Amino acid sequence: MLRHWRLDDFRRDWFRQHRARVDWKSILKPCIDNTQWGVERKYWGKENRSSARTSQVVYTDIRPAGEFSKIFIQSRTADNRTKLIGGDSWRVHLHGPSSLGATVFDHENGTYEILFLIMEPGNYQVIIFLDFSLCDGLKEPPADWFIKGNAHGKEQKEGILGHLDQYLLEPFNEGKPFDISIPEPTLTTRFIESYDWSLPEGYRRKGTLCVYGDSVGRNLGHAVESRALCKTLYEHCIISYHWIYPFIKGRENENDDLDFRPEIVIENIHKVLNSPEMQTEGSLMVLNNGLHYPLSVNFTTYQGLIRNLIRSLKRTEDNKINYQAKIIWKTTTAVRQEKHRSNKATSWRFFTAPRIALFSAFATSAMCDAGFDVIDVYPVSDAYPNGTLDHAHYEPRAFWDMQTLLEKYKTQNNQKLNDNKWKNRLKRCIS
Repeated sequence: MLRHWRLDDFRRDWFRQHRARVDWKSILKPCIDNTQWGVERKYWGKENRSSARTSQVVYTDIRPAGEFSKIFIQSRTADNRTKLIGGDSWRVHLHGPSSLGATVFDHENGTYEILFLIMEPGNYQVIIFLDFSLCDGLKEPPADWFIKGNAHGKEQKEGILGHLDQYLLEPFNEGKPFDISIPEPTLTTRFIESYDWSLPEGYRRKGTLCVYGDSVGRNLGHAVESRALCKTLYEHCIISYHWIYPFIKGRENENDDLDFRPEIVIENIHKVLNSPEMQTEGSLMVLNNGLHYPLSVNFTTYQGLIRNLIRSLKRTEDNKINYQAKIIWKTTTAVRQEKHRSNKATSWRFFTAPRIALFSAFATSAMCDAGFDVIDVYPVSDAYPNGTLDHAHYEPRAFWDMQTLLEKYKTQNNQKLNDNKWKNRLKRCIS
């Protein structure tokens, strides 16, 4: 009976953790009416910010390796008042025999649940930071923010938002180590997914691989140039480098007085899909624009972009103007905002981990619902023991397994799928 109960616990927490990667409504819910820039709700002033110095761990449930463990934090103010509202942005990593990033659930009553699955027993150090409080991590840019920036909606003038002190970056318990010990496993939990692959007999190189996106995507494109993806499986590999719009060296910081134009983003994606290189059988586009949108546009605008992009891609299928390339959506990587040299600069105010998580969760959910395959690189990047090289970029080896997965994907699944197969993929994607 006890074993059955623990297996039920594992299944429930497994689905909770995976669901959190696409559940954008739950990310937004604690701050649903508190994201407008310059508006301060009653009782949500600075005096009621949480403090990592006074907040406490109030409950721990540390399980053996192979089972989900939990830690609960009670947020408190700097003058030690217990918080009864949500809206804090806690970030948690664990380092020991293995490394991982934890999933944090805001229970909207001042308590935060830290959920994590450790597979290697041993001693671990829990590293906790409070990045934002009072929903400051999800605040939206002003309506004219993109116009005030350059052509990509960046580099706004320093100081136009006034004094910025919302980014806290406070270590829990003044940075004193918080250690846990993970016992040896007592349950057998098997993970059947394998990244091993072999070249099918008689395989013929075909198609073009296009990695479309910002500098994180560009780095992925360069990394696979020496891999089997580009040397054995595809005839050609190309990189389509974009910020908000296509990146043109020497012109990336040009100014204009125009607002965000989503039609240009969509037109450029179709332009690449319609290029001669991509109009060959067996082609694949790994698609994601990534980290630049949270800097520049509000969430509603981004939702409209993704919905219109999906609609336009589906419309070409309905009109039988089918692109040869298959599209796979790649999620955004985890970021380390504190490593950016300008992390408190005006133009970077809205580049926050909570906003990036919100944007990514919505896009992933929408792409899954539309039937596109998705590679979720966020957990891989968040768990990488060396962290980022800067605020967003990683060593190529951080995504080695993902590159191997793409190789397996090419040899087995890089073809149009019928409706029944899509339905099966959809269930797996959103679970």
